Amino acid sequence: MVDGGAVLTYHSFPMPRPPDRTLPSRAQPRPAGVPVPTLCGVAARANVLPAVFAAVITVWVSAFGAAGCASSDEATKPITYSLTAKQNYEKGLVELKDENFPEAQKYFQFVKQKFPFSKYAVLAELAIADTQFARGNYTEAVDSYKTFIRLHPTHEKVEDGYAAFRVGDCYYKDMPDDIWLLPPSYEKDQSAVTDALRELDDFRKKYPDSKYQKDAEPLRREVLKRLVDHEVYIARFYLNRDHTRAAANRLQGAIKKYPGSGREPELLFALGQTYLQMGDALRSKQTFARVVGEFPTAPQARRSELYLEFIHKRYGDNPPAGASVGPPAPPPPPVPING
Repeated sequence: MVDGGAVLTYHSFPMPRPPDRTLPSRAQPRPAGVPVPTLCGVAARANVLPAVFAAVITVWVSAFGAAGCASSDEATKPITYSLTAKQNYEKGLVELKDENFPEAQKYFQFVKQKFPFSKYAVLAELAIADTQFARGNYTEAVDSYKTFIRLHPTHEKVEDGYAAFRVGDCYYKDMPDDIWLLPPSYEKDQSAVTDALRELDDFRKKYPDSKYQKDAEPLRREVLKRLVDHEVYIARFYLNRDHTRAAANRLQGAIKKYPGSGREPELLFALGQTYLQMGDALRSKQTFARVVGEFPTAPQARRSELYLEFIHKRYGDNPPAGASVGPPAPPPPPVPING
């Protein structure tokens, strides 16, 4: 039985955070006689810094230093061009498959410049975009894929949706990540995530029969999850400051803007709790009933049934509607710079 006169406990929902990683409290001293490591001839001095910053700097210096050394080696690696467009294009494909990206791009650029009227010049344009994508140069890859779509609208790799899918994939891979020592991604600016959803939805609409739809669907689900996580973060910010109306608006917006996210039971359940906290028992009842009716197997369904029993016990068959207007909601939390 549910006690209708009992004080209702209002449950807020937790947000996941990146796992903690504990560093040693002090950097380990270098044994005597071991030389100081160098990166491209520059001595590394991270061991003089505190342990946490030393670890971060070591990662960054190693990554960028190694990239600098690799760039120098790649710039001096000789390229042997062949006589025909086909031969050079195929050499570029071999280099691309072997992840020798600078060499691959040089071959494709050579085909474009020296054989502009060959069919391989068109293929080289797309291959340049693929090379940029493989290198992680997503902004440049987006420009290249979109240019390819505009200049060659009847090409098979445009008509089958490949180029449009790659545009969405670029935006997806360019979304902010969870990086240790930085705020979680759901607290950051979501414009890149919104761009990814726009491009993936555009791909779904224009190429419904594309074989790449099966690859795009999990990307879209992850994008929706990220956007919902951000809305939940803002809603929790308001709930923690007792601005329930602002929190309810955020939860309603997430449900309406991002259908198919898979988070509907959780969002509706939290919205029902928020309405009850606002004193709007009627909308709370309707929302909990929606969880039970639309998502009967979700974990939130059984808890929604308990809330419905509570509302009936306290308010009867006709619970009151509406809530008094509270003070204006505060501005949303500041958005950290993407990292």
